[in-house]
Order: sequence, then structure tokens, then C-alpha cells
Amino acid sequence: MRLFAASALSPEFTSALKATADYARDNAGRDAVKWVDPRNFHLTYAFLGEVDAKAAGAAAEALGTALAAEKSFRIVSGGFGVFPSPRHPSVLWVGIGEGGAELRALAAKISVNLAAAGLVFEDRFEPHVTIGRVKGLLPENFIRRVSDFAAGRKVSSLVASVELMESALTPEGPVYRRLSSRKLL
Repeated sequence: MRLFAASALSPEFTSALKATADYARDNAGRDAVKWVDPRNFHLTYAFLGEVDAKAAGAAAEALGTALAAEKSFRIVSGGFGVFPSPRHPSVLWVGIGEGGAELRALAAKISVNLAAAGLVFEDRFEPHVTIGRVKGLLPENFIRRVSDFAAGRKVSSLVASVELMESALTPEGPVYRRLSSRKLL
């Protein structure tokens, strides 16, 4: 199974991200981007990749240990950006402004506990929500236009739990299933 640790977002936060993604879609050009379904917007703390059932159990236990005393907190959307660089964009995202430090601390705690459980995972957390993956050339000034649009759409969400999610890849896009959830205090 293909797993990751993540937090869901409030409907208001998701709606604001969808508005930015829709604006970006309208400006990207046909077939330039594979867009993330807004129902799949989330904050990813760690991507574990393909693991067996034993490792999935260890991951769920590690998350429980990591989050036992963690409190919920608010985040506020930040600006629009791309990975790895504006000259060679492959991922389109909306960042997190307020609450970014808390997300980094939470991701670090999750990473320490996953590593202690012997799990191997991508450990390069940057507080963001992916809205699309670039497949072709983007128009000139695309990043600036979408950045200007996103800057005016600040919204908050409560980070109240962390889920261990399974991602099944299909031709229509990934299908997510929650394997476990740990509520924050």
C-alpha cells in the first residue's frame, strides 16, 4: 500500500484553494497541468511510499506517539508558488503563512517518530497544499498572475488531526482512504 501522513482542511480553506486553482486553470492553457481534485487537497507531513501491512501498523503507532500531547492550531493560507523553481515548475501550490512554524514543528515531530519506528520516507516538509502538477509549458507571466490572484484570498483552517492515508493510483487520479486518525488536543 502507498501511504502518507497528512491533515485535512476546513471546507472554507478548500473552497479558497479551489478558487485559486480554478483561476490558475483558466490561465494555464489547455492540458498544461494535471489538476488536483479539490476533495484531495491536504497538508502532507511525510510520504512513506509503498509499504506492507506491518510497516503501516508501525506508522500508525508512530503517529499516535508523536501526536499524543499535540494541540490543534490555526493556519492561514499564504501565497502561490511552484516547485522546484519558477524557470522549471513541476508542482503548483498554495503556501501556508500563519501557522507555518507550527506545521514545521509538527512535521519534525512526526518525522522523528516515523524514523524511530524504522520507516523510510521523504523528509522535506514545506508547508503547502499542492493544487496541480505541470505537464506542459505555462504561459508567460502565469506565475505572477496567479500569485496576484492568490494574495487576495487569505483564509484560515484549524489543524485538528493527522491522518495516515492510503493513496491508490488510478487513471483518473489518486483515490485516498484514511487508515487511521489522531485528533489533536
